[in-house]
Amino acid sequence: MEQIIINVEDRSILNSLRKILNSLNGVTIVKPQKKRKTGLDEAIEDVKAGRVYTAKNSEEMFKHILG
Repeated sequence: MEQIIINVEDRSILNSLRKILNSLNGVTIVKPQKKRKTGLDEAIEDVKAGRVYTAKNSEEMFKHILG
């Protein structure tokens, strides 16, 4: 099986292009999958956005968490 990636700048022709490609035998259209973020990617974003907490030691951390 061969794969071809087509980049379309003019969105107005997408419906027509889909109809044409679907009419061809053996041709299927696969929707692109969204790239999911890993836990590491999310953690790096948290650090960049400043959503981190630092504690001097474990006792200070537990006081902050438990109140």
